[in-house]
Amino acid sequence: MADFEIGDVVGCKKFGPMDHDFQGVVEKVYNNSIMVSINDFDPADKSGVNELNGRAVIRQDEAKMIKAVPREDKDTDDEEESKDTKKKPAKRKKTTKKADKKD
Repeated sequence: MADFEIGDVVGCKKFGPMDHDFQGVVEKVYNNSIMVSINDFDPADKSGVNELNGRAVIRQDEAKMIKAVPREDKDTDDEEESKDTKKKPAKRKKTTKKADKKD
């Protein structure tokens, strides 16, 4: 299974109201599927694209990578996360003053 990222151009198989394969750009990545904005499709499928509001959710194993956006090194992401998750100083507990009752 390919790792998809937002902005990748993918090829998708026909399904539902679509009679032909189509291409789109990844808008959101889920665990096992991706949301694709349909950009390149057969003119005969225009009503199907309108019915889907120009978007489709596709299983990742059925999508074919056509053009990938540049990827960042995952090592730098790990370093940034470790900087963000450094132990923060413990907050001091607020003390409450009890008023002594005078009899």
